[in-house]
Amino acid sequence: MSAALESWYSLRDLMALAERGAVLEGTIDLARFERLKELLNSSEGSARARIAFRRSHDDVLLVELECEAALELICQHCLDPMRHEVRERVDFAVAESEDSLAVVPEGMESIALNGERFRPATVIEDELIVSLPLVPRHGDDKHQET
Repeated sequence: MSAALESWYSLRDLMALAERGAVLEGTIDLARFERLKELLNSSEGSARARIAFRRSHDDVLLVELECEAALELICQHCLDPMRHEVRERVDFAVAESEDSLAVVPEGMESIALNGERFRPATVIEDELIVSLPLVPRHGDDKHQET
């Protein structure tokens, strides 16, 4: 487990990280992701993540997230376990509130803190959940009739 990814950060903390061009990286056991593990066949293994902070020329806090994990799901065709490889890279802007989102570059994902703190592990879990297929299924070669 990486303490830096599990910690909570205020907007001020995040701006300081961005000012330094800081990078947080490490691994988190899949079993620590409460929402994700309910969707998995097994919560064994871990997710590896890297989060880099910077400020745009408009003074917007920008975050680059890279994460990867091997997730075990249940194939909805044969009901056998299957492996789902995740390799995600997402850029997003962090704003203090919904009102502040107007300065976020167009086409970029955003997170509004609304007075709350930022926890990298929560964002990593969100991205892993979003990466899951709606209907998990082995590749076509696994289910072809012979």
